[in-house]
Amino acid sequence: MKLLNLKIRYPEQFCPHNPQTLQSDLHIIPKSNSLGIIGMAEMVVGLHLSEGIIGTDRKPVPLIRIANIFEQAFNFSFGNVYDKQDALFRRKPYNLTKALDILRNEILREDRKRNGR
Repeated sequence: MKLLNLKIRYPEQFCPHNPQTLQSDLHIIPKSNSLGIIGMAEMVVGLHLSEGIIGTDRKPVPLIRIANIFEQAFNFSFGNVYDKQDALFRRKPYNLTKALDILRNEILREDRKRNGR
């Protein structure tokens, strides 16, 4: 009865979480200079640190959950995302956000093109 009561009160805790249900046809180039796996790690770590992604419990989700979704969406593997996070923070300060800087510059370039600047 206790278990049934908990299941009724907190159904999200009893939902099977099967991350393999997403079948994406998107792929990243693993060793791309502009993005690649370490570039994806920049995004995942940044999203995690911002605490802007929450779970059904309305709390920020762990780094590993965000990483798993990115891996599924773009058909790649971080291996150990915590190792990638460590590698990210071992970078020299001017390279810390290399991929994010490239993406920012691409958006700015497109904005200039669209607005004739």
